[in-house]
Amino acid sequence: MSQNPSSSNSERDTNQVETPTVDAVNETLTTTENIEVAPENTPASPPPDDLQQTSKRGKLKIIVAIVVILLLGLIAYGLWKAYLPKTIELQGRVEAETVHISTKVPSRIEEFYVTDGQAIKKGQALVRFVSPELEAKKEQAQAALQSATAFHSTVYRGAQQENIETLYANWQAMKTQADLAATTYKRGENLFQQGVISRQRRDEMLAAQTSARETAEAAYQQYARAQRGSTEQQKSTADAQVAMAKAAVKEANALTEETKLYSPTDGTVSKTYGKPTELVATGIPVVSILEDHDLWVGLNVREDMYSAIYKTKTLEGFIPALNRKANFKVKKIDAEGDFATIKTTRQTGGYDIRSFKFHLVPEQTIPDLKVGMSILFKIEEAK
Repeated sequence: MSQNPSSSNSERDTNQVETPTVDAVNETLTTTENIEVAPENTPASPPPDDLQQTSKRGKLKIIVAIVVILLLGLIAYGLWKAYLPKTIELQGRVEAETVHISTKVPSRIEEFYVTDGQAIKKGQALVRFVSPELEAKKEQAQAALQSATAFHSTVYRGAQQENIETLYANWQAMKTQADLAATTYKRGENLFQQGVISRQRRDEMLAAQTSARETAEAAYQQYARAQRGSTEQQKSTADAQVAMAKAAVKEANALTEETKLYSPTDGTVSKTYGKPTELVATGIPVVSILEDHDLWVGLNVREDMYSAIYKTKTLEGFIPALNRKANFKVKKIDAEGDFATIKTTRQTGGYDIRSFKFHLVPEQTIPDLKVGMSILFKIEEAK
């Protein structure tokens, strides 16, 4: 079958146009891989500089947002914490009663029987003094007692029998002289009436009679008093003198006992004052004793925190020196407050804050707890 040469040429040209060569296809594929095909109706991509600026602005916005969120979170946390009760740490101190031992007698220290830090028992000897003046005073008191006792014995025993007999004999002699003077006067009166003697002589006889009579009466009273004994007033005076002398001796003995002092309680010697041969005045302590068998904790609480603790029965405290915790009971609260270590606020319309001392005791015995150790308590502030 014959073909038209022109038709064959036309189809060949058409095939050449519609069918690209292999090299052209490969080149087209390579270009397609390197260039992204933009979707339909999408504008052309911006330049690279614009892309970098857009990316920086986006990152900045994210950072600002994060900062704002953190700030809001911090503010919210601060407000939440502000409305929570605050925990305040108070510091207490272990305390004990201190007994100061002193003497009533001005004297010199002779010897100490204890040393600082020594544990002692009730009734144990502590110190001895010497006082020569006190010894002399004691001897004077004893001598006065002997004198008063002798006088008392004389008053109650009365006059001795030989003295009574002597006074009786003296009375009889005076009585005889009085009788003789009376008889002589009677004779003289008769002679005067007869004109034998003068009036002067008669008066002398009368005076002699009166004197003899009075002397005899005085002798009789002495005899009667000796026979009767001492009066009630004399006996009372003698009793009083003996009582005074005994009191003086008792006082001297009591002062002598003050020359050697003993411990009135169990405890530990805190400090001794002075040295042997030194003079000690009356009432000046020479030994201090800590009653460390009865320890307690003193805790000063300001009155603005008083309501948060005064109804509490027990508190937990931390002892730094022993590195342990312990529970303490509120034993008592001082009846009167003291000034707290805080400046006055009256100028600003406030008030002067005072503090009250709480006395706390451990619920259980704490070994090695000593006076002066710190105790830390955490207290929630009153709402």
